Amino acid sequence: MIWFIEGDISECFDSIDHAILLDKLRENIHDERFIRLISNMLKAGYMEHWKFNATLSGTPQGGAISPILSNIYLHTFDEFVTQQLIPKWTKGDVRRDNQEYNALIARAGYLRKKGDMEAAKAVKRQAMQMPSMDTKDPDFRQLKYVRYADDFLLGFIGPKEEAEQIKKEIGTFLQEQLKLELSKAKTFVTHARTQVANFLGYEIHTLRENTQRGRDKRRSLNGKIGLRVPRRVVEEKCQKYMSDGQPRHRAEIVEDSDFTILETYQAQYRGIVEYYRMAYNLKVLSKLKWIMERSLVMTLANKFKTSVPKIYNKYQAKIMTDGKVYRGLRVKREREGKEPLVATWGGVSLIWKVRAKLDDQPQPIRNGRTELVQRLLADKCEYCGSTESLEVHHIRAMKDLNKHIGREKPEWVKLMAARTRKTMVVCRMCHQDITYGRPMRRQPSGREVHAGS
Repeated sequence: MIWFIEGDISECFDSIDHAILLDKLRENIHDERFIRLISNMLKAGYMEHWKFNATLSGTPQGGAISPILSNIYLHTFDEFVTQQLIPKWTKGDVRRDNQEYNALIARAGYLRKKGDMEAAKAVKRQAMQMPSMDTKDPDFRQLKYVRYADDFLLGFIGPKEEAEQIKKEIGTFLQEQLKLELSKAKTFVTHARTQVANFLGYEIHTLRENTQRGRDKRRSLNGKIGLRVPRRVVEEKCQKYMSDGQPRHRAEIVEDSDFTILETYQAQYRGIVEYYRMAYNLKVLSKLKWIMERSLVMTLANKFKTSVPKIYNKYQAKIMTDGKVYRGLRVKREREGKEPLVATWGGVSLIWKVRAKLDDQPQPIRNGRTELVQRLLADKCEYCGSTESLEVHHIRAMKDLNKHIGREKPEWVKLMAARTRKTMVVCRMCHQDITYGRPMRRQPSGREVHAGS
């Protein structure tokens, strides 16, 4: 790619036109009762500082249906780009050869046959400084497109004035057909080789490396798209675990168990690494690992009132990942008749995977408070007493339990309120009933509930 067209729709979710959205729903949904339900939801309004505010446009923020409705709305834009813009601005299969490059390569071959190796190498070096294809081929254009929510990115091979024209056509379509505006501050044309485009936290640019050769001896990296971790992201992530430029302990989790502290740090670090797994400079996250590890051992040292070297001596372990041994930390909790519970720090490789998928990521580790370890070790549903498929139900705040005011509170609500806990270990069946607000299919175990137990 030569140019990136970075796009951002200004206040997209707040600017969605209700009439246009409902018309688009009617294209495939022929149930006016359903359409009326969506319409009433869109116009329901909201309360702020005890004052009612009407919603004349936009979709409700925070609800599960908001991204669905916005994607339905923006599907028209997707169709415009893929069915009109891309065919219009795409032509030719490959660029024509650069005749100057071919002439130099032929000259180098001629000199090599004559035995003048030094002159041949000099001519070959000169050729390697220029592209093998005609970068200004007027019969070759390519346009690619990707969108996530209200952010989109187009890659274009062609002159800048044409890239600017594509940007203008996009702005006109959004304004006339969807009543949306491009953000002037976040929409611009970027040179793909000398600058970077920012999309979903990645820096994206065109690679240029003349020394990297493939099996066919061609410069295999030149012209390829590269994804990298922005340096500012590494610095921002490190700040959470630092104070005055140095790693620090995290006082807010000192009261947690060593098991929970390790799994909390590991889950946070692993989540960052897996998100940036497709970045070719993934190893820059080694700085974050060092900062987080120092913060981790300092947190454990603060908890147990001991020194950092003693923490390393107590928890150090060798962790095997993809056949490779890593040095890390480990906490193990034995369970009678079952596999032990294990929390580790380390063992997350920084190997670049250009085709990484979401499915490649390990299952997330559930976080909780200190007593959660003991409750998991009990291996029993805290509602019905079942030992089958245990999970953890959690709420954001204890005040969320008050939404049941004015009616009889379910037994599971009484249980959480009495114990003043935001988490509750339950079996899968009970968890599903709680999550979906259904009547509990299983009866309480009959245990007496004591506040603070």
